[in-house]
Amino acid sequence: MSTAQNTNETGAASNDQPAVNGTPVAADVGTESTQQSQEEAAEIPPEEVPYNLTIKAPNGTVVPIVATSQETIQDLKQAIGETPSTIEYSCFYLALNDQRLNDFAELGEIEELPKEAELTMHEDRYTERDARAHVSRLRDLLAGPSTANSTIAGLDAGASIFSTVKHPDGAVDEPDAELLSGSANSADDAASSDAAPAESGGEKKTKGKGKGKNKSKEASAEASANESAAEKIAPLVKDHAFKGYQIGSVPPFSVISSAEAISALGVPQCVKQLILSGWNPVPRYRQLQGDLLYLLVTTLENQTYHITASRDGFYVNSSSLVRFNPEVFSDARNGQANGQSARDSDHYRAHSLVTLLKRLSPRFARALDEVQREMARREPVEVVPFVSASQAATPWLACGSTNRVPSSYDLGRAQETFLQAGSQGGESLRDWNEELQSIREMARGNLSERVVRDRQLHKWHAEFAESAVQGAMAVVDGEMAALNPLDPSDQHMFLRDNIFYSKGFDGRETFAELGGDAAAHVATGKDITGVRLLNQLDIEGLHTLGSVVVDYRGVRVVAQSVVPGIFRRQETTQIVYGSVDNGKTLSADEEFHKLLAPVAKALHFGEHVVADAEGAEYRLYTSADVKGLTGTDGRKYMLDLYRMSPVDVGFLEKECCEQGEGAGAAYPHKLVLLRPELMDIFWENRLMDIFWENRVRKAVQEYAAAKAGEAEKTEAGEKAEADEKTEEGQKTEEDATKDSEEEEKPAKDDEQKPPMADFEFSLDFSPDAFTPIQARSSSASEEPLAAAVRSASQFLRDVSVPAFARELATYTTSPLSGDALVVAMHQRGINMRYLGLIASLLPDDSEVVRNVRRLVVFEMIARASKHIVRRLLRATPAHLHGEAFALVVNALLGTRRNETPSDDLSEAARRVDVLAQLTPARLAADIQAEVALRFRFALADDFVAAMVHGNERILLREISQRVGVQLAMKQYYFEQPAASQVQAEAQAEVAAELGNVASSKAAKRLVRERVDIVAARRTVVRADDVLNFVARTKVSTHNSTFADEAFEAGRMSLEQGQRQMGLELLLESLALHEQTFGFLHAESARCYAVVSLAHYDAGEQALAAEFMTKAVVISERTVGLDNPLTIHNYLNLALYEHARGNTLVGLRLMRHALDLWNLVNSADHPDLATAHNNVGVMLQSLRLFDDALEFVRSAYEIRLRLHGARHVLVAGAQHAMAKALALTGDFKAAVQAEREAHGYFSETFGPEDARSKETGEWLAELTFNAVRTAKLTRAAREKMAEAAAKAGGLMPVADAAGAAAAAQQEEGAKGLLPIDELLKFITGNGNRADKPRPSGGKRSKHAPKGSRR
Repeated sequence: MSTAQNTNETGAASNDQPAVNGTPVAADVGTESTQQSQEEAAEIPPEEVPYNLTIKAPNGTVVPIVATSQETIQDLKQAIGETPSTIEYSCFYLALNDQRLNDFAELGEIEELPKEAELTMHEDRYTERDARAHVSRLRDLLAGPSTANSTIAGLDAGASIFSTVKHPDGAVDEPDAELLSGSANSADDAASSDAAPAESGGEKKTKGKGKGKNKSKEASAEASANESAAEKIAPLVKDHAFKGYQIGSVPPFSVISSAEAISALGVPQCVKQLILSGWNPVPRYRQLQGDLLYLLVTTLENQTYHITASRDGFYVNSSSLVRFNPEVFSDARNGQANGQSARDSDHYRAHSLVTLLKRLSPRFARALDEVQREMARREPVEVVPFVSASQAATPWLACGSTNRVPSSYDLGRAQETFLQAGSQGGESLRDWNEELQSIREMARGNLSERVVRDRQLHKWHAEFAESAVQGAMAVVDGEMAALNPLDPSDQHMFLRDNIFYSKGFDGRETFAELGGDAAAHVATGKDITGVRLLNQLDIEGLHTLGSVVVDYRGVRVVAQSVVPGIFRRQETTQIVYGSVDNGKTLSADEEFHKLLAPVAKALHFGEHVVADAEGAEYRLYTSADVKGLTGTDGRKYMLDLYRMSPVDVGFLEKECCEQGEGAGAAYPHKLVLLRPELMDIFWENRLMDIFWENRVRKAVQEYAAAKAGEAEKTEAGEKAEADEKTEEGQKTEEDATKDSEEEEKPAKDDEQKPPMADFEFSLDFSPDAFTPIQARSSSASEEPLAAAVRSASQFLRDVSVPAFARELATYTTSPLSGDALVVAMHQRGINMRYLGLIASLLPDDSEVVRNVRRLVVFEMIARASKHIVRRLLRATPAHLHGEAFALVVNALLGTRRNETPSDDLSEAARRVDVLAQLTPARLAADIQAEVALRFRFALADDFVAAMVHGNERILLREISQRVGVQLAMKQYYFEQPAASQVQAEAQAEVAAELGNVASSKAAKRLVRERVDIVAARRTVVRADDVLNFVARTKVSTHNSTFADEAFEAGRMSLEQGQRQMGLELLLESLALHEQTFGFLHAESARCYAVVSLAHYDAGEQALAAEFMTKAVVISERTVGLDNPLTIHNYLNLALYEHARGNTLVGLRLMRHALDLWNLVNSADHPDLATAHNNVGVMLQSLRLFDDALEFVRSAYEIRLRLHGARHVLVAGAQHAMAKALALTGDFKAAVQAEREAHGYFSETFGPEDARSKETGEWLAELTFNAVRTAKLTRAAREKMAEAAAKAGGLMPVADAAGAAAAAQQEEGAKGLLPIDELLKFITGNGNRADKPRPSGGKRSKHAPKGSRR
């Protein structure tokens, strides 16, 4: 973006002086930093110096903008239109020295534009398109921040709940943030009190000394005992996010509810109605007068106006609902407007509709100001609209009540299509293919050209995906006429808006030998992968089609742009490379062959020989099933790219053939291919192996040659001595010099020659190896290519899969959900069909791998359920799809509540055999068979009771996401809930909705109704809980190459300690991502997170929290509210907020992250120990020591359960627990925990290890304090008993620990100090309480008694 605010957000850290919200941080404002920044600014090339522009608007507003040379005038206009002070303008142009600037010109191309200039805005004349865009934009503005297009992305898509999590009461500013930032770091306060006592405490002690030494100590001890017990031990806060939290409890589903967030995004009503008038379309004679549109507006004052959009602007006309009068309004009510005739006044005229409505309705002006304030109050990335609905994340739980009923009656919703597309929109056709190929042929010589090209490509792909999804949904819903209606439905083809649609079935028996429909289904997904590979390689002259695969309601639809001339059957459109009939006929065009050479080099394909049915041989780079076609536009297109990687021959030969009796069934299809990631990994692995083999071999040869040379020299020396005695003459000096030069010359050449100059490596694969087409070829040259394919297949099964299983078992990789597991496997080149092998490599009787093994098994169950649901939906009428999905869920996950879920089916559903016959036992058997067939893994007969029970919520989420179902947001009970539980939850929900009136009669009645509804439910999920089916898509877009390279280079620079360079590269990557994909993209969230970590490591907590906040919001909106990436971002943001002093905010964020964690996974995940330990540290900073101890103990118990007593992580957890116990005053237990930790470290690493010394010092100090505490506690109790006896009555029991601490203050023991001093001792002198440095033991030994005074 070009606004100054957005430029500061992304570019502030690239300078030496960081900025927060556009304001420089006054951290290092010395002369040196100023000189350094000036020097670096002088080194910036002139073309990279940003433009500081000032835009002067017609309303007198001045808008400052900072822009780069690559941005266009159109980008400036968009930024101006989004600025609150100029938001009413949409039709204008910019001028420099009264010369109009071209909207599409880049700033760097305008020669007369200086780096600092003033541009003027001029109101432009409207066209019908401009008028429609102006009205549509105003409607969007009045609607406030909204989610993405629900038709494409689903209900509540792209919503963020961050604001409601961080500020549940709606207040943005933390009132006690300053107080907590000062109080939370009590260790710092204690450290400062050693050097200089606090004012109040110092004065009291000074006065106490003046009254006499003998009595002052006793009086001071008693006073400080009361003070320590009453004040210093008291927590800093009473309410916090973890108050009453039960570790391991499963949170309610409402933790991901976006209802409150969406309602909070709601804005006040500005107008009652803004719609197109019924007098449209504009008559021809009025078009000649400049009329473009007619609008009907009803203001909040209940005044109705008929407004004309003309070429000069907007004005109120004189029409009514019964009479058409397009003339300017003549004030029919009272004849006057502000004391003047309406025709002579500007009151009813304005260039902008916003300005006109402000004049007509004062309440509109006030409400619009409130809308703008609400938008400015929130994070920009929280309210910015999506570039494409396909970028928005779809929640699997949507707000049922708000999505069943529209919020208001609005005729304008039905008119959106006309406002966006115009009267000719329904008939206009986009030439998608020509647009795509024209963009690909754009210049790409430098970075700016490449960025513009990538941005246009991403925009095209986003728009094509939206149109393709709409068309695919129409195909499945039966709303599109087929081109071949007489053929079977599986063979139907469709054409709409120049997009070609076909179903993912083998209607023409192309894949009959490979598995039929199952192979065709897989081929469509592999084709998208092949298109993405070619798009990423971006070979000039080689073209691909726009492709999208859509899974919707059990049917897979393929959408592609149309190849020019494909329907004409001309010679120029015939296949000229590859085969269209499974190898019976082949072609190998030379031009195509040359174009594919760089593709083959990048994918490690070797040139191989294939033969057609008649035995004629052809040389190809790609598979024969990959087709090359020349369109009528002269471009060369590649089609059917599903074989862009070799066959997994090991799996093919072992699992895809019919087995004998007693063996498992063959795999569903034979289109089992290796992933491209695996080919790269295997190629690099083999390269390194051969490199080191060659290097070792050469080293051995050089060593042998050196030894042989030494032996030869020795022999030559002996021979020379003998010759000297017998020979009379000697060589002249010139001959000797010449000989020495000849000997030194090859040696010098050897020194200049690189050590591996003669290293050669070649490893190519044949994509047709082990296929029927390759089998017809008898060329011996194909054997090395086929052998490489077999080696890669063996590498996958014998190396990659076991290595990944070891990573899971040791939690080197610890995925949190099925999504994360899939990403981890694909990154390592492992196909999903190896899930069963991975599960078999994880022992089922090990406590350590129980969590990750369950995750792998659940992924297989979810995928098997997806296939079952897909078949079920195809066999069920569309209006019963909700009941079909609910039946599957209830039969698998709801047997503890109802063992016969089919009893809840409607009469219409009972007449469908596949639904009526589906029972829990049959579904379990089907899932077992599906898992055994697709993953070669045997589920136990009681897998539902053994694994599913207690974890139903995890599978419900996984299955819903795999199928593309959105359920209503409510609490789903997988067994009959207790009445008290339902009552409490209903009361909490009503209290949250109604607030102060929660105790009224209406509220109590609402509670009873909800309790009755839950009690009346017989199943977990009902048909009306299924709100929507979302289209699941696979697209061929790829990431920006330059942005990814900058990101990786920046990350590596940070790892190498080059912070400044790494930060600049990361910010450059972030800018490239935003320029290419917009603000809302998952890659942008990843960049923000890494930049945030870099700032945190540098001690810039405020900047770290700011960047991580953006990462959280973007990840919520693009990958999901409960995605693992979102959860980890929440965890990091909580730590950053704690580091900057906002501990209460950090605890709220941490609580939300843990709730999401327990919803997505379970309490036995090993990484949960780290999160619990962090919570404990944060609670300790608030002096909530008892609450903190629970979390520290939980972290210890998790590690103990997973690793056993003898493990370094367990010893470290014991050490942390000893500190937590010491803070609670339980020194006896602290000594026991520290003794076990010290024993392990000493035995394992030796007494000289740093950990052994540290725990030894802690053990000595804690033992000393435990003994002293026990003695003095008894003495304090005896003294209090004597005082009570003298008083002759009862007295309040004082805090024994506080009295003992006061009695020992004069002794200087650390364990008996007031709580501030004890906290300082435990956390050390540093500012960070989460990194304790226990040096108190040494200090206590050498410090004099009473030194703290």
